[in-house]
Amino acid sequence: MGYLFVTGAFLCIGSYMVPVRFATAKGLGFIPFMGVGLLLFDLARSGSLARLAAHPTWMGACLVSGILWVAGQFLANMTLEEVSLAKSSVLFNVNSFINIGFGLLAFHEASDLRSYLFLSAGGLVLFAGAWYVAGIAPAPSKEGNLRKGVLYGLLTGFFWGLYFMPVKAVQTWRPEADLGSMDILAGLAFGGTLPALLLFLKVPKGLFTARNFAMGLLSAFLWAGGTAFFLLAIESLGLSRAVPIVNTSGLVYSLWSLFVFKEFPLSVWPKVLGGALIVAIGAVLTACSG
Repeated sequence: MGYLFVTGAFLCIGSYMVPVRFATAKGLGFIPFMGVGLLLFDLARSGSLARLAAHPTWMGACLVSGILWVAGQFLANMTLEEVSLAKSSVLFNVNSFINIGFGLLAFHEASDLRSYLFLSAGGLVLFAGAWYVAGIAPAPSKEGNLRKGVLYGLLTGFFWGLYFMPVKAVQTWRPEADLGSMDILAGLAFGGTLPALLLFLKVPKGLFTARNFAMGLLSAFLWAGGTAFFLLAIESLGLSRAVPIVNTSGLVYSLWSLFVFKEFPLSVWPKVLGGALIVAIGAVLTACSG
């Protein structure tokens, strides 16, 4: 079942940042429109928030995780303003190293030397693929400042490498039978909602359009669906396996980048797809550690 959950996360998370490319609100200006979708999700899951409130430790962990996620999302949207979807998605994969490290050292998810070797090899291959794609030249005028984009992308990976840690910690050390993945997801969304909505203070009135609201809602709902599957996958497979495998969603972003947004010249498409394939091989190696 864990690998079925990973597949659902792969498809949703591999598409949830695509709507920003169709919106007129870009970068940080798109975040508050996502915040509206998060707010609607909070309202729909008010029962989950009530259950979390009865367990302050869990509520606190979910809020911290949500804040870490939205901080990474701020940086992710800044990354997308500088580099392509394909490059952005593989740069974010630095979170695999952090999750592998925590999974092994804090949560003891590897039981023998073979597991450690496969997880470590998978992480190295993932990073190699990400670095290779980062150096591929884009189509003219399709990317901005590569150096800034790489920096923002790596910082995104750092925050996203941390954001599941508080939730995983309470699941491991303070388990509560009456709290499930959807309750956790509601807490994550709640933690990210206020920071996202506060950015409306910076949004010009001309961006308050039906199109931007629709794209923001779509992005938020895809994130919520993907994260629900993601949490279920972490419960089944552990951080060190689930996160690297879901990070193969970079393959989906590569397809969007190449076939829809034409962010690379045709001559380098094999390189982009090859780099994304390297990332996928890294994910397979981590899966083999189980």
